[in-house]
Amino acid sequence: MSRTVLVVEDDADFRETISEFLEGAGYTVFKASQGREAMAILKTTKIDLVLSDIKMPVMNGIELLGEIQKLGEERPKVVMMTGFSVFTQEEALKAGAETLIQKTSLAKELIHILSSIRFF
Repeated sequence: MSRTVLVVEDDADFRETISEFLEGAGYTVFKASQGREAMAILKTTKIDLVLSDIKMPVMNGIELLGEIQKLGEERPKVVMMTGFSVFTQEEALKAGAETLIQKTSLAKELIHILSSIRFF
């Protein structure tokens, strides 16, 4: 059974790069450019993990994380990513994320992080 990942990233090129990387690793990938679009997908599709940027227009990653927390027991795991250091690892964990990764180290950390998350 393939795990599903929702990539939420406003930079289209970066979103596509991450998505292609995950698809190549065997994940089924859904994509959204901002939080509201992501929530629409989450309401209709079973997603195991959300990989979300923090800084986005319309509904940012922190707001999205708050909305995901309201989904209850069936909510997906969430990994936050950032290109800026305005949000700390501790703040991400406190807000309900599994972890926070820097975009600059995303490729080398992503598969390790995904393989260590317990989905059930």
